[in-house]
Amino acid sequence: SFRLATRLARSRPNGGILFRGTGPSLGSSGREQRKMFSSVASPKSLTEEEQDFLKTNGYLVIRDFASKDTCEALRSRINQLIDEFDPSSSTSVFTTHDSKRDFEDKYFLESGDKVRFFWEPDAFNEEGTSLQFPKRECINKVGHALHVHDHVFREYCSSLESIAGGLGMKEPVPLQSMYICKSPRTGGEVGPHQDSTFLYTDPPSVHGVWLSVDQADTDNGCLWIIPGSHSTPIQKRLVRKEKDEGNTALELVPFEQTVEELSTRGGVAVPTEQGDLVILHGQVVHWSEKNLSGKSRHALMLHVVDGGCEWSTSNWLQYTEGSSFPTFRELSNTM
Repeated sequence: SFRLATRLARSRPNGGILFRGTGPSLGSSGREQRKMFSSVASPKSLTEEEQDFLKTNGYLVIRDFASKDTCEALRSRINQLIDEFDPSSSTSVFTTHDSKRDFEDKYFLESGDKVRFFWEPDAFNEEGTSLQFPKRECINKVGHALHVHDHVFREYCSSLESIAGGLGMKEPVPLQSMYICKSPRTGGEVGPHQDSTFLYTDPPSVHGVWLSVDQADTDNGCLWIIPGSHSTPIQKRLVRKEKDEGNTALELVPFEQTVEELSTRGGVAVPTEQGDLVILHGQVVHWSEKNLSGKSRHALMLHVVDGGCEWSTSNWLQYTEGSSFPTFRELSNTM
């Protein structure tokens, strides 16, 4: 058993992009049977050159990783889930800005092992009584356990095991999945951050595996990354704080090695085509701007951690007591 799962059960070169070609095509985008995404990743793991690039730069872009059919199957499924979602069941708004985040949002706090829907800040009218745009355009993201509870996303995420195996981990564990919509008109900015702020292990191990479901550029909010910034110490941590009457809140606290606030100096735009995959080291500084275009910028993120590391009980993401994060193998066995 891994330390991570057991603990839960108890409680840079300058801006270059390395890429490789695509694997075989998925085939019919309407297929919902087992092995839908079995051919999405080829070869089986990261090459030595790719691993070296990731270690040096803190990120890696793999061009043409997934086929158009794969991306459209994921988009179709998320649209179906959003269409079936009852807007009256949540008013939770997602934002990365400290001054705006509701750190006592129970809907968010309990979403680690569930599939939940989060609104864009501009989704509602001034009175907060109705949506200003079509529902699909008002959703910021859907998370954070799509890979556990939805068969389509579970199958895609389980196909990333070979990629995760090249991240230098003893036991890669698929921790968190989220589908980010970033729609036209409503798709908000995501400020500069390090993923280890939100998903901390001891020692730090988290990596993000980000699929560009849509083409992304500087108009519709592509990723921006500071190459080599993964050498920057973790600046802050988002931790749980117990309050009166058994309530829990979240607080951003300085990390012990804090040196300064994160800036965007030295950042480079990382435009992607549909099907490109971006791997992000947990300490690399990255962000995205508001979507000012007339086209969507859908993306699917899977965060992977090392099961041999210790998962902090103060992290915001906790599974229901008595359960643990599934392994890649367990995801595959439930398909």
